Order: sequence, then C-alpha cells, then structure tokens
Amino acid sequence: MSALSIRPSPECDVVVLGGGPAGAAAAITLVRAGRSVTVIEKSHFEQPRVGETLPPSARPLLDRLAVWKPFLASAHLPSPGVTSAWGETELYQTHSVLNAYGQGWHLDRRKFDRMLAGAAQANGASLHCHAEATSCARSDGWWQISFAVSGESGRRAHRLRARYLVDATGRAAALARRQGARRLNADRLVGLAGVLVARAYPDGGDACDPCTLVEACADGWWYSALLPDQRLIAVYLTDADLLKRGQMTWREFWHARVRQTTHTQSRLDAFELEAAPRVVAATSSRLDRVSGSGWVAVGDAAMAFDPLSSQGLTQALASGIHAGEAVDGALAGEATALDAYSTRANNAFREYSRLRAVYYGREQRWPQSAFWQRRQAAAA
Repeated sequence: MSALSIRPSPECDVVVLGGGPAGAAAAITLVRAGRSVTVIEKSHFEQPRVGETLPPSARPLLDRLAVWKPFLASAHLPSPGVTSAWGETELYQTHSVLNAYGQGWHLDRRKFDRMLAGAAQANGASLHCHAEATSCARSDGWWQISFAVSGESGRRAHRLRARYLVDATGRAAALARRQGARRLNADRLVGLAGVLVARAYPDGGDACDPCTLVEACADGWWYSALLPDQRLIAVYLTDADLLKRGQMTWREFWHARVRQTTHTQSRLDAFELEAAPRVVAATSSRLDRVSGSGWVAVGDAAMAFDPLSSQGLTQALASGIHAGEAVDGALAGEATALDAYSTRANNAFREYSRLRAVYYGREQRWPQSAFWQRRQAAAA
C-alpha cells in the first residue's frame, strides 16, 4: 500500500452509543428491519443499576421486541402492585390485578439489560462491550467513529463509519450535547439509594411484602422494592440543595431520614445496608431537541422521568423502538421521519409533566416544606 493510500473504514447503517434498554430496543428494532447496526457499550452489564421495577404496561413493548419469552425465563420477581402513604398517613394499595396486562416485576437489572443486549446481538447487531467512543465526526452524510475496546490484552482501537448515530448514553446525552442540544431540568431531584440484605423477618412483619412501598415525608419521599436474592432497595428522594448531611456520613444521614418515616422504617427493620448509600440523579429533564442531522437521542438521553412515575424503563423501551423505526424510515428516504419522532417525544414529556404535577399536588401535609412548596407551585 502506498504512503498516500487510505484504508476504508468498515461501514454500517447505524451505530448505537450505549447498550442499555433504550439502546438495545433501538438496535433490535433496526436489525429486525434489515439494517446493519453496531452497539458500543462501556460496561459488560456487571454493575448494579437503579431502576428495578417494570410496570405491567411494559409487556406489549417486550412482545414487540420479541423478547417476552426470554424475559419470563429470567425469573424476575412478580410485583403485585404499589402500597402508598401519600397525601395521608394510612397506607392504601393499587393492585396490578386491575391492570389489563397483569402484574409488574421487580428486576435484576443486570440480568434484564444483558438479556436485551443479547437479543440485539442474536438478531444480528454487532455488540462491543467495555468499549468507549473516542471521536465522532460527520462529513458528506457519514459519521466517522473511533472507539476503543478494553480486554485482557489491553485496549484495541477501531474505526467505522455509519449513516446514523443513536445516542443512548443516559442522562449525559454525550453525543446530542456535542451537537448543540441543551439539557432542560424541571427540578433538582436526587436519590440517596441503598441496597439492603435480609437479616431476619420479624413475626407478623411486612418485610416480605412483594409490593413496592412509596411513602411521603417532610422533605421528600421514599420508595422501596424487593430485589432478587432476598435483597431490597430503598431510595430517599429530595432536592439536591436539601441533601445536607453536615458531619454525618451518607450511611448515618440515610438512617436518620429513615427514622422520620413510619411504614418505610417498619419495613427496613428486617434488613441492613449492604454498602454505603450512593447519590443518583433523579431530575425530570429533557433535551431541547432529541434529533438532528444524522442522529437521534433515546431513553434518558432524550428525556428522564421522576421515579415517582415508575415509567423510566417503559419510556426507555418505547423511545428505543420509536427511534429505531424513525431511523429506518429516514434511511428509506422518509424526510419527516425524525421530525415525527421528535414530536412524539415532546408530546410524551408534556403529558408526563402534567401527570407528575397532579400527583405531587395530592400531598398537602407539609405546607412549610421547601420541597413540597416547589411541587405545589408546579402543580398550580
């Protein structure tokens, strides 16, 4: 080869940056439509991820992705409904038996994410784990992507080019923001999440209750849900500026907030923290634009929902499917395909925001609390 010759980069129709539920759903949709797809995922799905409850409304999405049977084979825990202390001190229940799709599930997220990524690969997508995109540049209708894959023998550099990129990088929205999209936050919500292991169940206690428990408190609210292997996750939600621990460790602060609850404290009596709680982002947010020339954002990259909605994973799956269909249409020459996807996303976030304001508006017990004052103002 002469010094001036250039080796052409391998080509594919679409590169998906991020192999979580939204990215995997987009990849599955595209490869089943006959498109060539490469997925670049920074992990190997070995780390725990917050987002453990899948509502019954996810079933038609899993059917649409043709992963319903492998999902059932993964043996996630059934979730019969939600028990709440919201707007009142006493508990009330919302049972899944009233839902047309039946019960929900408490997920092993690592297993769930691996199943979806494996389905994308089984359908024909090229999956690279422990991989990181190092550069993405667009010219003449093509993206030139460089990425590195880490393995036992070190990092190996790769290059390829693609017609479209799907940004499934979560709240970071790494690609979209490099293209000039801006993140718009509706609040400052964060979660202090702790994973607990079972000690012993007290006689007559409700530690084994399979329902998700939601309980409002003076400066925020709690949710807790069972996980596989006799574990439980409990998350305290409040605004970032209200998460002041002083001289306490996060573990001490988390326990202090638990003691301000009634039902959550009773449930957690049979458990102990597995490790120190960690702070996770929980803001309601969206991009000011979810698509552009040759790219589209999906899942949390496009819009992120409050955990109160229990719609984070279904939103991720739905947006991945719709984005995959839009990119397939754009590749087929449909000039308005991405605009239609953007309109759908904007409408979905508008409806979510309306319902969020209604639900927060139902809690009126702490009129002097900064946290609830902000929610009442939004509801008004």
